[in-house]
Amino acid sequence: MIDRRVPEAQTLFNSGFGAYLLTTSVYAANKKVARPLPWPSVFLVLPFVLSADTRKDLPTQAVHSMSAWLTEHPRHQAAYADRAVGLTEYTRASLRTAVRHNAIELTEMGLRCPRAPKKAAVVSGEEVADCAKRAGLIGRWLAVLEPALAYNLLGVRP
Repeated sequence: MIDRRVPEAQTLFNSGFGAYLLTTSVYAANKKVARPLPWPSVFLVLPFVLSADTRKDLPTQAVHSMSAWLTEHPRHQAAYADRAVGLTEYTRASLRTAVRHNAIELTEMGLRCPRAPKKAAVVSGEEVADCAKRAGLIGRWLAVLEPALAYNLLGVRP
């Protein structure tokens, strides 16, 4: 079967790229709180990061909490649930890829990143670097939220 997606979609929905973004997010979360990220939280990362519209409105630093940002951006909160459902299988595939390549470890307490992911090279494109930067932000937000609260804030169910 021929993959007829445009090159940008092929890049964004490549499980290796998703694995890189999840690894970046898990690493940022682990660094923030020095404990594993609960595994349900990882399903909240890609719906934030892959939407160019949402990504451009995300802060560059975690100066606001997720709940404060969502209050200021209700249209993103309203669109989040549908996007999350649509990206569930892609997130699963990306997580499997990250685990298979030892970028993320599954522990009894959650997900752990054994080593820092490489920074996105400028050569790989500005959008890739922006996605990675925002994935780190989302990881820091999720590190301090119980998964049930994060899911509730975003209007989705695990």
